[in-house]
Amino acid sequence: MLKIQGILVPIATPYDHRGDVYKVKLASNIERLNTISLTGYVVGDELLTAEEKSLVWELAAKAAKPGKLLGAVTTAPSVRETVALTNRAAELGFHFAMVRGAEATKALYYEAVADAAKIPVLVEADFGTTHPNILRTELSTNAASLFTDLKAGAKGGVMAIANAIPYSMQLIWEAYRQREEEAGFDWQERITALAQVVAKYGLPGLKWAMDVNSYYGGKPRLPDAAVDDEAKAEIAGAIKDLKS
Repeated sequence: MLKIQGILVPIATPYDHRGDVYKVKLASNIERLNTISLTGYVVGDELLTAEEKSLVWELAAKAAKPGKLLGAVTTAPSVRETVALTNRAAELGFHFAMVRGAEATKALYYEAVADAAKIPVLVEADFGTTHPNILRTELSTNAASLFTDLKAGAKGGVMAIANAIPYSMQLIWEAYRQREEEAGFDWQERITALAQVVAKYGLPGLKWAMDVNSYYGGKPRLPDAAVDDEAKAEIAGAIKDLKS
Protein backbone atom coordinates (compact mmCIF):
# COMPACT_ATOMS: atom_id res chain seq x y z
CA MET A 1 0.00 0.00 0.00
CA LEU A 2 1.19 3.49 -0.86
CA LYS A 3 2.57 5.50 2.07
CA ILE A 4 2.25 9.27 2.11
CA GLN A 5 4.38 11.50 4.28
CA GLY A 6 5.84 14.99 4.01
CA ILE A 7 4.54 18.17 2.41
CA LEU A 8 2.11 17.97 -0.48
CA VAL A 9 1.15 21.14 -2.38
CA PRO A 10 -2.46 21.33 -3.61
CA ILE A 11 -1.64 23.21 -6.78
CA ALA A 12 -3.58 26.46 -7.27
CA THR A 13 -4.66 26.40 -10.91
CA PRO A 14 -3.60 29.55 -12.80
CA TYR A 15 -5.92 31.15 -15.37
CA ASP A 16 -5.20 33.49 -18.25
CA HIS A 17 -7.07 36.69 -19.17
CA ARG A 18 -9.80 34.63 -20.88
CA GLY A 19 -10.32 32.47 -17.80
CA ASP A 20 -8.73 29.41 -19.41
CA VAL A 21 -6.11 27.24 -17.73
CA TYR A 22 -2.80 29.08 -18.12
CA LYS A 23 -0.68 26.17 -19.29
CA VAL A 24 2.70 27.88 -19.31
CA LYS A 25 2.27 29.34 -15.83
CA LEU A 26 1.07 26.04 -14.38
CA ALA A 27 4.18 24.32 -15.70
CA SER A 28 6.52 27.10 -14.54
CA ASN A 29 5.06 27.12 -11.02
CA ILE A 30 5.59 23.37 -10.71
CA GLU A 31 9.08 23.59 -12.15
CA ARG A 32 9.99 26.10 -9.45
CA LEU A 33 8.45 23.91 -6.77
CA ASN A 34 10.56 21.02 -8.09
CA THR A 35 13.69 22.74 -6.76
CA ILE A 36 12.47 22.22 -3.17
CA SER A 37 12.40 18.80 -1.51
CA LEU A 38 8.61 18.67 -1.27
CA THR A 39 6.96 15.25 -1.33
CA GLY A 40 4.70 16.09 -4.24
CA TYR A 41 1.59 17.74 -5.60
CA VAL A 42 -2.18 17.36 -5.47
CA VAL A 43 -3.74 18.64 -8.69
CA GLY A 44 -7.28 19.63 -9.68
CA ASP A 45 -9.95 21.74 -8.00
CA GLU A 46 -13.70 22.17 -7.82
CA LEU A 47 -13.85 24.96 -10.41
CA LEU A 48 -12.39 22.81 -13.19
CA THR A 49 -14.46 20.88 -15.70
CA ALA A 50 -13.69 17.19 -16.24
CA GLU A 51 -11.83 18.08 -19.45
CA GLU A 52 -9.80 20.74 -17.66
CA LYS A 53 -8.90 18.33 -14.88
CA SER A 54 -7.50 15.93 -17.43
CA LEU A 55 -5.55 18.81 -18.96
CA VAL A 56 -4.00 20.02 -15.70
CA TRP A 57 -3.12 16.45 -14.70
CA GLU A 58 -1.33 15.94 -17.99
CA LEU A 59 0.54 19.23 -17.67
CA ALA A 60 1.48 18.56 -14.04
CA ALA A 61 2.69 15.04 -14.75
CA LYS A 62 4.98 16.39 -17.47
CA ALA A 63 6.29 19.26 -15.34
CA ALA A 64 6.81 17.36 -12.09
CA LYS A 65 10.30 16.19 -11.29
CA PRO A 66 10.71 12.39 -11.33
CA GLY A 67 10.13 10.97 -7.87
CA LYS A 68 7.46 13.47 -6.85
CA LEU A 69 4.27 11.92 -5.50
CA LEU A 70 1.24 12.94 -7.56
CA GLY A 71 -2.33 13.05 -6.28
CA ALA A 72 -5.40 13.94 -8.32
CA VAL A 73 -8.56 15.52 -6.94
CA THR A 74 -11.20 13.41 -8.67
CA THR A 75 -14.35 14.14 -6.68
CA ALA A 76 -17.50 14.31 -8.81
CA PRO A 77 -21.21 14.10 -7.94
CA SER A 78 -21.56 10.51 -9.11
CA VAL A 79 -19.47 7.42 -8.45
CA ARG A 80 -19.37 6.75 -12.19
CA GLU A 81 -17.74 10.09 -13.04
CA THR A 82 -15.40 9.93 -10.05
CA VAL A 83 -14.16 6.51 -11.16
CA ALA A 84 -13.70 7.73 -14.74
CA LEU A 85 -11.69 10.73 -13.56
CA THR A 86 -9.64 8.62 -11.16
CA ASN A 87 -8.72 6.12 -13.83
CA ARG A 88 -7.85 8.90 -16.26
CA ALA A 89 -5.45 10.26 -13.63
CA ALA A 90 -4.00 6.76 -13.24
CA GLU A 91 -3.36 6.61 -17.00
CA LEU A 92 -1.42 9.88 -16.73
CA GLY A 93 0.87 8.52 -14.02
CA PHE A 94 -0.80 9.77 -10.84
CA HIS A 95 -0.19 7.72 -7.72
CA PHE A 96 -3.40 8.31 -5.77
CA ALA A 97 -6.78 10.03 -5.95
CA MET A 98 -8.20 12.37 -3.34
CA VAL A 99 -11.98 12.21 -3.04
CA ARG A 100 -14.60 13.58 -0.68
CA GLY A 101 -18.11 12.20 -0.41
CA ALA A 102 -21.24 13.68 1.10
CA GLU A 103 -21.47 12.93 4.82
CA ALA A 104 -24.67 10.92 4.55
CA THR A 105 -23.40 8.61 1.80
CA LYS A 106 -19.63 8.69 2.10
CA ALA A 107 -19.22 5.03 3.13
CA LEU A 108 -21.04 3.82 0.03
CA TYR A 109 -19.36 6.45 -2.17
CA TYR A 110 -15.79 5.77 -1.01
CA GLU A 111 -16.03 2.01 -1.22
CA ALA A 112 -17.73 2.04 -4.62
CA VAL A 113 -15.01 4.35 -5.99
CA ALA A 114 -12.23 2.30 -4.42
CA ASP A 115 -13.66 -0.92 -5.89
CA ALA A 116 -13.18 0.36 -9.44
CA ALA A 117 -10.21 2.73 -9.04
CA LYS A 118 -6.87 1.76 -10.56
CA ILE A 119 -4.95 3.78 -7.96
CA PRO A 120 -5.40 4.11 -4.18
CA VAL A 121 -8.07 6.49 -2.90
CA LEU A 122 -7.23 8.92 -0.10
CA VAL A 123 -10.12 9.77 2.26
CA GLU A 124 -10.56 11.35 5.70
CA ALA A 125 -8.39 9.79 8.39
CA ASP A 126 -11.37 9.12 10.66
CA PHE A 127 -13.30 7.08 8.09
CA GLY A 128 -13.54 3.54 9.43
CA THR A 129 -12.85 0.99 6.69
CA THR A 130 -10.51 -1.85 5.90
CA HIS A 131 -10.94 -1.59 2.13
CA PRO A 132 -7.58 -2.53 0.56
CA ASN A 133 -7.66 0.34 -1.93
CA ILE A 134 -8.50 3.11 0.55
CA LEU A 135 -5.67 5.07 2.14
CA ARG A 136 -6.06 6.16 5.74
CA THR A 137 -3.16 8.57 6.11
CA GLU A 138 -3.53 11.35 8.65
CA LEU A 139 -2.40 14.60 7.03
CA SER A 140 -2.56 18.10 8.45
CA THR A 141 -4.35 20.80 6.46
CA ASN A 142 -3.72 23.66 8.89
CA ALA A 143 -0.48 25.50 8.17
CA ALA A 144 -0.56 27.39 11.47
CA SER A 145 -0.47 24.13 13.45
CA LEU A 146 1.59 21.92 11.12
CA PHE A 147 4.51 21.25 13.48
CA THR A 148 2.14 20.63 16.38
CA ASP A 149 0.10 18.24 14.22
CA LEU A 150 3.22 16.36 13.14
CA LYS A 151 4.27 15.89 16.74
CA ALA A 152 0.76 14.62 17.50
CA GLY A 153 1.00 11.91 14.84
CA ALA A 154 0.25 13.45 11.45
CA LYS A 155 2.37 11.94 8.68
CA GLY A 156 2.65 15.16 6.72
CA GLY A 157 0.46 17.93 5.41
CA VAL A 158 -1.54 19.07 2.40
CA MET A 159 -0.58 22.72 2.58
CA ALA A 160 -2.30 25.21 0.27
CA ILE A 161 -0.07 27.98 1.57
CA ALA A 162 2.93 26.08 0.19
CA ASN A 163 1.95 27.45 -3.24
CA ALA A 164 3.28 30.77 -1.96
CA ILE A 165 5.90 29.80 0.66
CA PRO A 166 6.98 26.25 -0.17
CA TYR A 167 10.45 26.58 1.33
CA SER A 168 9.13 27.70 4.72
CA MET A 169 6.68 24.81 4.87
CA GLN A 170 9.37 22.32 3.91
CA LEU A 171 11.59 23.67 6.70
CA ILE A 172 8.89 22.79 9.23
CA TRP A 173 8.84 19.22 7.91
CA GLU A 174 12.63 19.01 7.98
CA ALA A 175 12.70 20.29 11.55
CA TYR A 176 10.26 17.55 12.51
CA ARG A 177 12.28 14.85 10.74
CA GLN A 178 15.50 15.98 12.38
CA ARG A 179 13.82 16.38 15.79
CA GLU A 180 14.73 20.06 15.95
CA GLU A 181 11.81 21.12 18.11
CA GLU A 182 12.92 24.71 18.65
CA ALA A 183 13.35 25.29 14.92
CA GLY A 184 10.03 23.63 14.15
CA PHE A 185 8.03 25.79 16.53
CA ASP A 186 9.98 28.86 15.41
CA TRP A 187 9.02 28.33 11.75
CA GLN A 188 5.46 27.53 12.70
CA GLU A 189 5.28 30.86 14.52
CA ARG A 190 6.85 32.69 11.57
CA ILE A 191 4.27 31.49 9.08
CA THR A 192 1.24 31.87 11.35
CA ALA A 193 0.41 35.48 10.41
CA LEU A 194 0.40 34.65 6.70
CA ALA A 195 -1.59 31.46 7.29
CA GLN A 196 -4.24 33.43 9.15
CA VAL A 197 -4.54 36.20 6.58
CA VAL A 198 -4.70 33.71 3.68
CA ALA A 199 -7.40 31.77 5.53
CA LYS A 200 -9.24 35.07 5.92
CA TYR A 201 -9.23 35.86 2.21
CA GLY A 202 -9.35 32.31 0.82
CA LEU A 203 -8.11 31.29 -2.62
CA PRO A 204 -7.99 34.87 -3.97
CA GLY A 205 -5.73 35.78 -1.05
CA LEU A 206 -3.50 32.78 -1.70
CA LYS A 207 -3.16 33.73 -5.34
CA TRP A 208 -2.08 37.25 -4.41
CA ALA A 209 0.46 35.83 -1.92
CA MET A 210 1.87 33.73 -4.78
CA ASP A 211 2.20 36.84 -6.95
CA VAL A 212 4.02 38.68 -4.17
CA ASN A 213 6.54 35.84 -3.88
CA SER A 214 7.13 35.57 -7.64
CA TYR A 215 4.97 32.52 -8.29
CA TYR A 216 2.07 33.01 -10.67
CA GLY A 217 -1.24 33.27 -8.87
CA GLY A 218 -3.13 35.61 -11.16
CA LYS A 219 -6.82 36.28 -11.11
CA PRO A 220 -9.15 33.74 -9.49
CA ARG A 221 -11.88 32.10 -11.52
CA LEU A 222 -15.43 33.38 -11.06
CA PRO A 223 -17.38 33.33 -8.81
CA ASP A 224 -14.28 34.16 -6.74
CA ALA A 225 -13.17 37.79 -6.98
CA ALA A 226 -9.68 39.23 -6.67
CA VAL A 227 -8.75 40.74 -3.31
CA ASP A 228 -8.91 44.51 -2.92
CA ASP A 229 -5.98 46.86 -2.26
CA GLU A 230 -6.41 46.73 1.50
CA ALA A 231 -6.24 42.94 1.50
CA LYS A 232 -3.25 43.01 -0.85
CA ALA A 233 -1.36 45.25 1.57
CA GLU A 234 -2.23 43.00 4.50
CA ILE A 235 -1.04 39.89 2.68
CA ALA A 236 2.14 41.57 1.43
CA GLY A 237 2.97 42.62 4.99
CA ALA A 238 2.48 39.08 6.31
CA ILE A 239 4.67 37.47 3.64
CA LYS A 240 7.51 40.01 3.48
CA ASP A 241 9.85 38.05 5.79
CA LEU A 242 9.06 34.71 4.13
CA LYS A 243 10.04 35.49 0.54
CA SER A 244 12.45 33.10 -1.13
